[in-house]
Amino acid sequence: MKILIAGGTGFIGKKLYNFFLNNGFYVNILTRNLSSKKNSHKLKYFHWNPAKFEVDYESIVGVNVIINLSGKNVFSFWSKKNRKEILYSRVNSIKTLIKLIKNNDKLEHFISASAIGIYKNNNSQFQDESSNNDCESFLGNVVKKWEDEIDKLSSSKILISKLRIGIVLSKESGYLEKLILINNLKINPMIDNGSQWQSWIHMDDLIGATNFIIENKLSGIFNLVSPNPSLNSQLQSKVISLNKKPLISFSTPSYLAIIPFKILGISDFFYEIILNNKRVYPRKLLKNGYVFKFDKLKKIMTL
Repeated sequence: MKILIAGGTGFIGKKLYNFFLNNGFYVNILTRNLSSKKNSHKLKYFHWNPAKFEVDYESIVGVNVIINLSGKNVFSFWSKKNRKEILYSRVNSIKTLIKLIKNNDKLEHFISASAIGIYKNNNSQFQDESSNNDCESFLGNVVKKWEDEIDKLSSSKILISKLRIGIVLSKESGYLEKLILINNLKINPMIDNGSQWQSWIHMDDLIGATNFIIENKLSGIFNLVSPNPSLNSQLQSKVISLNKKPLISFSTPSYLAIIPFKILGISDFFYEIILNNKRVYPRKLLKNGYVFKFDKLKKIMTL
């Protein structure tokens, strides 16, 4: 089987393509920068620039599965420019891949990353794939437009899977990396005593679930999160137990913590990223028989 990964040079993409290579797959990767990239018998790099809808059509030859991971990191200053880039980096990547797909008759499955940002900040109940997702937040609108673009493929015979990914636990990047950086300063800051629910997934399960969806030819929306979300305070405690004991622990009320974000004009970044508070449940993965390797924080013994 041959897989094409768009966004394959990011921290999730690298983990995925190494898994597939180690399991006998052929892998093509779309990247904006070909310098220093070395092709091998099973791994080949191809140039694309989704901002200009440019792509090397040779990249799709013989491909059975596309995995799209493209999109600007949301952990950035939400200026007007960055907001546009967060949205259009996602929408334009799908538009470019749709152009590419028209040049392939072997493609069976299109898998695209999405995000749990489409769900409302709601700590009182679990939300699954069938939950009302008319979230009017910035990230909610981004995900809605992102998924609407993916749905333009729905008239084709290709299987389409949308992966609504939660907080990915990997020490190499993302949310956990930032918690570790703060912990290395030997401080343990929290907001509202860490009472926010965090829907997370271990990197091994992100890879395992993606492969499970491919092997079982599953289509539709899937929440890629552990079935047991954790409080922010519990995530902080896990980092402390596996890394360094802090010299100082403190909690700041959210009404005070938001002040600098208000001054900078990015209050929504505070509410949607810093104060993210969602209990998301992977109902469809569990219903189809996926068994999580790390379904609870206590099973994670190393970072």
